[in-house]
Amino acid sequence: MRRQEVMNDPKKPLRMWAVLDEAVLHREVGGPQVMREQLEHLIELSHKSHITVQVLPYSIGAHPGMSGTFSILDFEDEADATIVYLEGVTSDLYLEKETDVTTYSTLYEHLRAMALGPEQTRDLIDRVSKDYAR
Repeated sequence: MRRQEVMNDPKKPLRMWAVLDEAVLHREVGGPQVMREQLEHLIELSHKSHITVQVLPYSIGAHPGMSGTFSILDFEDEADATIVYLEGVTSDLYLEKETDVTTYSTLYEHLRAMALGPEQTRDLIDRVSKDYAR
């Protein structure tokens, strides 16, 4: 809930750009109604100016993000270093070395370039959401 508050802070909303593998749209968790509601919520969020959502479609085949999920945390204050966050099963890892951050940043740029655009992403998520409604 705290994350939702920060993301929707009217004075200073958190800027987020998410690139998702299409598989997350189809991997049913919580049942069809929960999935439909989650996907509709994702579409709603994607219309906000500070949130961008893109999907890597199945059609691109293997891609450089298949090795696992990661987040790049970039801070407004220039004194704070950019950090790569890797979430694990038993522990989490924060990478701060410039070479690591550069490697993941480059990987992220490639994933963004391979992904559907925001409008195409919304269309895909909407189609999948409607499938769950059936």
